[in-house]
Amino acid sequence: MKNHRINYFKKLVLFCICIGIVPVITLGYFSYAKSSALLLEKANRSNAEMVEQARLRFEQKLKMVDNTQTQFISSSAVNMAMDKKLDSDNYLLYEELIQSIYRLQTYEFGLSEVYLANLNQDWILDSAGRRTFAQHSLSGSFMEYAAVRKASFWTTLKSPLFEESNPLKWNMVLVKKIPINSIRPLGLLVAVLPSVELNKMVPQRSEPGDFYVLDDKQQVIAAGNPEQVGLNLSNDPFTVRIEQDNLEANQFQLDIHNEPYSITYRKSNYNDWIYVTKVHIEDITKESRAIGWVTVAICLGLLALILVLSLQGSRKLYLPIRKLYDIVLKSPEMPNLSAKSDELYWIERRMKVLLGNEAHMTQQLRDFFVHKLLQGAVSVSEISDRIHSRELDTWRQLRVVCLRIDTLEGSKYTEMDKDLLLFAINNMVGELAPARMRLNPVVINEFQVTILGSNTDLPDESKAETYALARNIQEAVRDFLKLPISIGISCLFTDPIDAPRAFQEAKEALAYGIRLGDESILFLEDMYDQSIPDYMTFPQQIVRELTDHIKLLNEKNAFHLLDEFMMVVTARNISHQEFQLYLLRLLSDLLRLYQDLGGNLQDIAPNEKSVINELFMLKSAKEIVVWFQSSMIKPIIVFIEKRRDIQYTRISDMVMDIIHREYSTALSLEICGIRLNYHPEYVGRVFRKETGFAFGDYLSRYRLHIAKQFLVETNMTVTEISEKLMYNKPQNFIRYFRKLEGVTPGQFRESFHAKNKEISS
Repeated sequence: MKNHRINYFKKLVLFCICIGIVPVITLGYFSYAKSSALLLEKANRSNAEMVEQARLRFEQKLKMVDNTQTQFISSSAVNMAMDKKLDSDNYLLYEELIQSIYRLQTYEFGLSEVYLANLNQDWILDSAGRRTFAQHSLSGSFMEYAAVRKASFWTTLKSPLFEESNPLKWNMVLVKKIPINSIRPLGLLVAVLPSVELNKMVPQRSEPGDFYVLDDKQQVIAAGNPEQVGLNLSNDPFTVRIEQDNLEANQFQLDIHNEPYSITYRKSNYNDWIYVTKVHIEDITKESRAIGWVTVAICLGLLALILVLSLQGSRKLYLPIRKLYDIVLKSPEMPNLSAKSDELYWIERRMKVLLGNEAHMTQQLRDFFVHKLLQGAVSVSEISDRIHSRELDTWRQLRVVCLRIDTLEGSKYTEMDKDLLLFAINNMVGELAPARMRLNPVVINEFQVTILGSNTDLPDESKAETYALARNIQEAVRDFLKLPISIGISCLFTDPIDAPRAFQEAKEALAYGIRLGDESILFLEDMYDQSIPDYMTFPQQIVRELTDHIKLLNEKNAFHLLDEFMMVVTARNISHQEFQLYLLRLLSDLLRLYQDLGGNLQDIAPNEKSVINELFMLKSAKEIVVWFQSSMIKPIIVFIEKRRDIQYTRISDMVMDIIHREYSTALSLEICGIRLNYHPEYVGRVFRKETGFAFGDYLSRYRLHIAKQFLVETNMTVTEISEKLMYNKPQNFIRYFRKLEGVTPGQFRESFHAKNKEISS
């Protein structure tokens, strides 16, 4: 006996330890895994933001250089020089070009040199003066640039003037052909930007890792380590992977020389450069390893605590088992104990003997009989035999009462508890309903069912008694279990053989509770009187207004109309089948609206049959309204909003493109509306929403921008500019220019030229 107790005690201790160890180890593992994942995600996000910021910083500077060079080659002096030898006869032109080259280098772009080359006249002009191609050390490079079939491009230049170790050895050059956008140029403009200047824009990292800027040939043109400038990384594993990805930006992990690295890159749409960070995974997860050790320490402490608690708790849990076992030993009905069986085995055997008494079996048989009776599996002869044996009372009137839990929402229970709750309610019904007026209460699927009997001849009296009992049951369940229940009651019947039909009637009565709400007590004869039909047409006008408000994205009014629809269909005396048909028609109209708007029904209703079943499983009008709101109306409104935003962006972009191309013509909203096939007021409203400017304001401001370019880049008079920009009178142009710029057009031009002369001097 002692061995048995010790054996079971060990099992109990081991069980307690196991149920404590598994959650602790699982929690520790997932805590460490989650922290590592979060740190890695944070590092990757930081690297992606750093790469994007570096790209924007580099491209801003490169585009500023590009714009200044474009302005220079667009000047009349450069175009005039393409036909000149720049000899002594063209001294003034030579001086003007030299001064312009000086000015290009004085901007804060970091340019080390600017070369203007004339391919036909055989001269190269830079800050050192004029030389022929034969005299210039970079003439070979210039001829290669001329052969490239691009009007403007960035490329690498290895300066012959410096040693290999000199950081100025590597340069990036911007090559522009003259005239602009010419494949076969008359001349070239070459702006030299040293890689030293690019390295100044490389972000200073506080975390470990390497940063590279690669050109289109995977050659390093800027790096966190300046000594790496000039290296060709085209054969490195991570550059090969970037080329294979063929993506604009990405993050991935890659083993390089058997070491894991995290690679983050972003390709430039401007010049095909690639901005890359390479970080060792161990550097990223260094903090997570420290977290891992802390987690291990905490878990070990918890495991020690679990061990102590398991020992103490097992002793207390084992005490009642030992007492029961001692009682079993004293029973004369028990045989000699076997060493192969523990205490619970013999306790279980004794309990089965105690539970196998005649009263318990009789109760089970009665429950089984009620199940068979409600399912129509009892014959007339069996009912007659039970009546003769007085196992079944001879009531004059019978009813089937069917009870259902309305909802578990707001309670402390879950769906897992539903079966237990039904059995608890079944026991409460057995206590509240007198045994003389009922058969054994049973649970069938999701219902608690009771067959009630009465010996009165008055239907109203029987109905009043049934209602009072149903009300008591409802209040008891609400008080003790804190649950709302609805009760459906069948019509009267006299023959027990009709119990299956009455069971169906009770469930049908419950179905009407959808319109009446929770905690209803429903007699089927009160729900629908065939002698007084109530004709009702489908509220199509409400549904039409509902769909209109959905199209207008008016969620509040759509919800209000849905409530109105439910009030109309629940207020009329119609059958439950008609009520379900109206819900189906509403569902069909909403799905058809979504399809007509261009939506895919598979997105909102992957399985139409399951959607209908889901709708019919709802138990109250409130649940139906919430279901239509969340599953139909809101998704359709979100879909319309997304489609509208895409349409708005496309319209505003097309209007701006028309303005940028045709600013010198008589533009108006009406013209744009005709071209885009939209009403002018709609185009104006969309343009204002997307850009923040009215159409006329944006057009005037863009024309002002063009006017300033004409003032500083051409010799056009103010009158000519105003006419070109579609102003009726020059005074109107001057007045608008002064309003926004604070000076007249002439004063603006004089101020610009005065600044240029100060810079030249």
